[in-house]
Amino acid sequence: MTHPRFEIVLVEDAEPDVFLVREALELGGLDFSLRVFDDGEKAVEFLHEVDRGDADGCPDLILLDLNLPKKTGAEVLECARKTRRCAHVPVIILTSSDSPRDKEQIAQLGATHYFRKPSRLAEFMRLGEVVRDLLKGQNANGASADK
Repeated sequence: MTHPRFEIVLVEDAEPDVFLVREALELGGLDFSLRVFDDGEKAVEFLHEVDRGDADGCPDLILLDLNLPKKTGAEVLECARKTRRCAHVPVIILTSSDSPRDKEQIAQLGATHYFRKPSRLAEFMRLGEVVRDLLKGQNANGASADK
């Protein structure tokens, strides 16, 4: 059995958005596997497991909603950036917020990209291109994930 090229973690509590993200990634032409966590606490626990060596390894990318149950997206991002093994993993924030305060906070915490969830389907599908360009660019630059 061949393994997908890119391991992507999605932290999103809204099932319709999980569906749309999966569709966007497929339209982006990515070979990927998607691991979904529906709250921030589960995502933080996963990051701790990876850091302890109890999980397979760091994903190639984290897609992270800001408004999550149990722990916020900002808390998950902060945790990711403090881990030994996954601090380098690109994080794309997926949010409906257009707040300058949110954007500033997320930039300070080290997000790679801020993707505002649009109301139009075609615009949402652009997420696949954003992810593809980020991951392919990362590969071309010789960056490697700690797996």
